[in-house]
Amino acid sequence: MQPEQKLPGTKKQTYPWSNYTTKLRGTRQVSSTQYTLYIVQIAVVVVLSYLSVVLLGPLSYSGISLFYFVYPFILVFTLWWGFWGALSGYLGCVIGAGLMVGLGVVPSVLYSVADFVPFVAMFAIYRGVLAPRGIDPLNRDLTDKVVRGFKTHRALAWLAFIGINAVVLNAISAELGVGIEYLLGLVPSGAYWFWWWGWFAGDAVAMIIITPILVKGLTSLVERQGLVNDGWLT
Repeated sequence: MQPEQKLPGTKKQTYPWSNYTTKLRGTRQVSSTQYTLYIVQIAVVVVLSYLSVVLLGPLSYSGISLFYFVYPFILVFTLWWGFWGALSGYLGCVIGAGLMVGLGVVPSVLYSVADFVPFVAMFAIYRGVLAPRGIDPLNRDLTDKVVRGFKTHRALAWLAFIGINAVVLNAISAELGVGIEYLLGLVPSGAYWFWWWGWFAGDAVAMIIITPILVKGLTSLVERQGLVNDGWLT
């Protein structure tokens, strides 16, 4: 796949998302609106993390939810805002799915890396590896046939999305989350694989169902307002 392409009747151009990179800081100043949105999205993730655990009752245990519906929100926020999106996932898990549901400080702080490490890796993979090869780093090619004049590679986009996010990084998340709780004695030995597969399947289903809806409804709007980070921090 070439880093450039053209549609019939258009001139050869670079991809419209070429300004989205893995540089520490982007080329633009951070606006007051962005600072506000960073804070708001952290608050949203905290609330949704809490609800993802408490609303499911018997399908939740020790901060683990079998349908962690906040996961797609963290994913989309990280694609938009890099480190700040991934940080919202971590803080959401620490506060919303940890402290607010009765876990202690130490377990909450430790097992919440499961909602930080995979998102940092995802951002680096999408911006550093996939974007130069024609996959939209904002995931719009999951729903749109054309992004700003460019025909998207939808089949490849879905393959990458499921393979990277729903399988590989999601498995790492499950291993970190359930594994750390198991080492801390919060998950009985006989229930380890039940909760591991529950974490894995619940996050994957939520991701596949909800992410395209969020992308379709919000991502292009956020981009048009100039609110997407060019780099990790700005």
